[in-house]
Amino acid sequence: MKNLIPAVQMFTLREFTQTPEGLETCFKRIREEMECGAVQISCIGRDIPADFIAGICSEYDIKICITHAPPDEVFSGDLDVYRKLIRNHKTYHCDILGVGNSLPRYIDDGYDGFKRMLRDIQPLLDMIRDNGMTFAYHSHTYEFYKDPYAGRSLYDMLVEDTDPEIFHFIQDSFWIRYGGLNQAKWLDKVKGRIPVLHVKDSTPRESFTGEAEPYFGTIGEGNICYAPILDACEKAGVRYLAIEQDVCQRDPFESLKAAMVELKKAIAES
Repeated sequence: MKNLIPAVQMFTLREFTQTPEGLETCFKRIREEMECGAVQISCIGRDIPADFIAGICSEYDIKICITHAPPDEVFSGDLDVYRKLIRNHKTYHCDILGVGNSLPRYIDDGYDGFKRMLRDIQPLLDMIRDNGMTFAYHSHTYEFYKDPYAGRSLYDMLVEDTDPEIFHFIQDSFWIRYGGLNQAKWLDKVKGRIPVLHVKDSTPRESFTGEAEPYFGTIGEGNICYAPILDACEKAGVRYLAIEQDVCQRDPFESLKAAMVELKKAIAES
């Protein structure tokens, strides 16, 4: 059995996490119904106090292993916003500040846009370093396309032009599969820099053109084989496998519970 820890990506439950009461209910159900002790905070109500979050973490014995901070705050360039982000993370004992995506003003400019993004985010990275924390960027598929002029992909830039001690990564099993990419290759590319992998399944559905296209699925109900991915995760130093289902075809709690059973089984058998 591999030393990989199942977690819940709270983005899956975002419609239930906009109030303190809703967030606490989610924590309670994750602990009691899924027997899970780790979560990733993402898309929760912005007015929920950090000390309240710390309190329910303690009450339900749940660790926040990483976050997805709001992109508009991460890329704001506002030092006061950055100080608050770090202070909140310290309050609920999470030392990895993550972001779920870039912003259109960077994405639309492609390679040059991402070069600008790295420059713009440097003050936050410096502050994160000074506070003994790390940063983590969540990739989708577009970051892996190679720029014909630069001769490398956006992802290569993110890996090669950043400080490996501070700038880390969150990959996603679905988006790697969606792009036809080799999961083991890209996990190895960020070996020692990827604390969390997002896990879900890829389930075909009919597209608008009548053809089959991959779509978000519950682990165990699609066509992603996790045995080789878990092997690659262990070699790359992944610690948490955060179940995320962007869109659920049934009750999100039921999807998460079913996925958790399958993920724990895959880890036990690995």
